[in-house]
Amino acid sequence: MPFRASTRPLSFGVAGAFAIVTLAGSVFPAVAHTIVGNRVFPATLTIDDPGVNDELALPAFAYMPGGLNPDGTRESDAYNLGWEYAKTITPTLGISVGSDGYSWQRNPRAEGWANIETELKYVFYENPEHEFIISGATDVEWGNTGSSSAASLPSDPFTTVTPKIFIGKGFGDLHSDWLRPIAITGEMDYSIPTRSFNALDGSLNPTVLTYGASLQYSLLYANSNVHQMPEVFSKLVPAFEGIFSSPISNTGPSMPGQWVHETTGVVGPSIYYIGQYFEVGVMAQIPVNAASGRHVGAMAVIDFFLDDIAPDTLGKPLFGAPPSRAANF
Repeated sequence: MPFRASTRPLSFGVAGAFAIVTLAGSVFPAVAHTIVGNRVFPATLTIDDPGVNDELALPAFAYMPGGLNPDGTRESDAYNLGWEYAKTITPTLGISVGSDGYSWQRNPRAEGWANIETELKYVFYENPEHEFIISGATDVEWGNTGSSSAASLPSDPFTTVTPKIFIGKGFGDLHSDWLRPIAITGEMDYSIPTRSFNALDGSLNPTVLTYGASLQYSLLYANSNVHQMPEVFSKLVPAFEGIFSSPISNTGPSMPGQWVHETTGVVGPSIYYIGQYFEVGVMAQIPVNAASGRHVGAMAVIDFFLDDIAPDTLGKPLFGAPPSRAANF
């Protein structure tokens, strides 16, 4: 469930801080790691990985500093804490529940809880030999399950349904040793609000296309399958990734100080440590335009691998045998 850009028009003073944390925040319920053949696709911070897993992401954190507006006033610093629990039903079908969690900002002070989200995800195709996987999902953000309209940062009072598609490809099947650690992942979402208008402020609720990708160079893969790495690097996966959101329809007219038609997004370098039972990831989020923010922020996550921590109980599918886990840690 990657962070979606806010579907509400934002004033110029808070767009740079709060909107980008809202965009980045949907990564929180999206974290999980997937193993396809010898490839470990880590839980990237901008988009979901392409598999189904038994995992707990807690906590996930995002921060975007505020800057100065053209009128000299200062934007608010924005913070967010999120979580997700993912459970496999079968080796190729999984469910998850999570939330962008708790958000707060300063000057002016505002805070609130995001809505609860659930997701059903299915792996359509998997080729371990070529480290290739395709999956799809349907995510539902349930309206009115977060902070009420009286909160300073209220949750959306409407439900949003989001079909998704995911892809992952490792290049371990290439002949060049220096290319084999490379992998790419991608995600595309189409968010459809169940109401055309937001009852909180009368604004329109647009449909939004969200898309992102990651380019990874897995030192973990290189250490296990190409040549031995120094111990300090042997469990790391450096990456460069990004996520973008574009309003598609029901956006309304442009107004001064609002970003109703702008594509927003962040890009940046990231690095992941993959342990036997958990993953730690950090990323610098660089806004792609003024609508997305003006300063570099940060994201981080700790993801616990329940399929490795408790493989015979909490970490196995409800039905069917656990999937093969050929990759070495």
